Amino acid sequence: MRISYLLAVLFFGLISCNDGDIILTSFDFDETNLENCGGPGGYLFFNLNSAGTESLTLRLGTNDELFLVSDTLTTTLDGTSNFVNYRLFDDVVTANYFCNEVPPTSPNVTTEYFADSGTSTLITTSLFSDNDSLTEEQEGTTADTDMDGLLDFYDFDDDGDNVPTLLELDTENADEDNNPLTNPKDTDSDGIPDYLDDDDDGDGVLTRFEDTNMNLDPTDDITDVAVGADYLNAEVSNSIEINEYREHSYDFVSSVVLILNNLVLTNGEEQIIRETLQMGNIDNIASGTVFVTPLVNN
Repeated sequence: MRISYLLAVLFFGLISCNDGDIILTSFDFDETNLENCGGPGGYLFFNLNSAGTESLTLRLGTNDELFLVSDTLTTTLDGTSNFVNYRLFDDVVTANYFCNEVPPTSPNVTTEYFADSGTSTLITTSLFSDNDSLTEEQEGTTADTDMDGLLDFYDFDDDGDNVPTLLELDTENADEDNNPLTNPKDTDSDGIPDYLDDDDDGDGVLTRFEDTNMNLDPTDDITDVAVGADYLNAEVSNSIEINEYREHSYDFVSSVVLILNNLVLTNGEEQIIRETLQMGNIDNIASGTVFVTPLVNN
């Protein structure tokens, strides 16, 4: 979508000089051309028009790490750490102009408007994945089975037994429907699938405690090789209290939308006023893997 507004530049000088003249100008920025650089303490968002000779920039001086979670950040423009610039250049300008610590000497800025009032609203949408083969819809958006602070849809060990969820589903595709959730393992047949059951074999000992070698991995503690791991063998109930989770990880990808409100851009006695200005959006602005070791709360 293209930002294309016809804006009135109002002269507030002496009426005797200009008699209230109104000069018309226009912004012509494509919302999908929004780019960014910088980091905590100095984020910069910028949009270039199709000709590459006009720019609209926003500087945010927040020290927060942005783009990691879904959030809405509204910031008041103060003219120091948070402000907006609208610039016209005498030649084509590229992204390198904005992302260098020392801007190039050319092209030259021929006209500049500065905004030290109004607000910016940065809307971040982050999608998480714990790679357990279950979708967000299947796991829900509010459940936190083990109460470790990580919601099930991005917790790779939903029940907090130190056995990854992926290993407790229908990993063998026994029902041949290619859906690991329709027939998940339920070792003790108690109606609670193993991936949500903190005592998988129903022997009264938490799966997390059936970890004789105390390496935070119950799958490699085997007393009877004919049956398998102790946490799946109701005849073995060795117990070592372990109140620690293994390291968790989840992937994320974030996108943003940037909106300016009550914007007043000033150049001498000229002002450009916009009640709302969609500065643009950036898909996949950040992605990566988060590693975290949650605390045991039960």
